[in-house]
Amino acid sequence: MSRTNRPLPAPIRTPIRWILRRWAATGRKSARLYRLVERLGPRLATRPMRSRLPNGCVIGCDLSDFIERHIYFEGLWDAVEAFLFTRLLEPGMTVIDAGANVGEFSILAATAVGPGGSVHSFEPVERNFARLRANLAANHLSNVHPARAALWNEDTELTLGLRSDLDARGNQGGWTIARQAEDVARVATPAVRLDTYAARAGLKRVDVIKMDIQGAEPFALAGAHELLEAHHPAILTEVQESSLAAMGSGVRDLWEEARRFGYAAWRIDGSPRRCGPLASFDGVDYANVILHRGALPARVTGGWERRTPKRWACSGWRLSLFSRN
Repeated sequence: MSRTNRPLPAPIRTPIRWILRRWAATGRKSARLYRLVERLGPRLATRPMRSRLPNGCVIGCDLSDFIERHIYFEGLWDAVEAFLFTRLLEPGMTVIDAGANVGEFSILAATAVGPGGSVHSFEPVERNFARLRANLAANHLSNVHPARAALWNEDTELTLGLRSDLDARGNQGGWTIARQAEDVARVATPAVRLDTYAARAGLKRVDVIKMDIQGAEPFALAGAHELLEAHHPAILTEVQESSLAAMGSGVRDLWEEARRFGYAAWRIDGSPRRCGPLASFDGVDYANVILHRGALPARVTGGWERRTPKRWACSGWRLSLFSRN
């Protein structure tokens, strides 16, 4: 173990964790907090730490993992996206979580849609899938249906790879189709068309899809044409030119796939004043967007301020903010 990754002495790990989480709860200077979490986070625990999400559910966080340490120290991974995702949801809805990782969005969705709704979570990497299932079990969420599979444009088996730079950061959310010469690890996974899955599961409706699948978005949409035509769900997705290009695609391909079914795009940003409609994806290097048909709910497009999502992300800590865990 290198010196920079070695755990800090036990007497100082707890107070530093407390200070960082207290800072996150203010919603201030989050970029500086992010850098400190990356610098110190992996050294602040020798075991998984338990945190609480805004809906009161618990989640276990391995601080050596990129996504999980930010969930622990900032309440959620990407608080603005998660906040707006929950504002898309209503009781009774059916939600697809593609690229579920350890379950943050699935857990938030489970309580938002309630016992009359359902969440279908797709995570292809065995390590992440095991942690997803453990987090679901810890919260007794019977309306979430996890599947160890990738969403794709055909029913097949894929090989995923993890780049060396992502492995060095502990980013287990960075697995993608194994086409990179610098991949340091590879895993095989089942892949399924969303249309195939929906037919097998007997889904009568699909209201919201969240996708964070490292450039595979056009392929996943291509495998969901029947579902998109029948239900036109809102789609919260990442748009990243570099990830799409690595898969032999691009932002225009994703745009054309969405426009084929009459979708418009609404860009998510850290400030509500910078959120808004996109005429196309031309020139977009990276963005989170909501693809939608019809008007978005007013609670998504307004009624919140810049710090609202970050404070909300930590709201589940209120009863345990000063806890030693």
